[in-house]
Amino acid sequence: MFGLFKKNKSFTAKLVDYNQEFVVEPGDSLLTGALKAGLPWPKKCQVGSCGTCKCKIIDGKTRAEIDFSYVLSPDELNDGYALACQTSLKSDISVAVNLID
Repeated sequence: MFGLFKKNKSFTAKLVDYNQEFVVEPGDSLLTGALKAGLPWPKKCQVGSCGTCKCKIIDGKTRAEIDFSYVLSPDELNDGYALACQTSLKSDISVAVNLID
């Protein structure tokens, strides 16, 4: 019975435009995982109110920690955009973002 649930599993996020991957640990947001990996992910408020960390989830399962509709447009939401600072991973993912030069 104890083996039925996967608890505290880390997942991998692949940056499709940069051919890079990083690990997102349990309890960390996508943004936190990227910053821990040393990636120059765009960020500002880090609480989901500015939209600076916006990214597009290409493949995989995520969970929004807040309602993104306050920051992202309906078209962006339909196209798979998310706020990295308020997104947790439920599987390995592929994601598109414009890293800071």
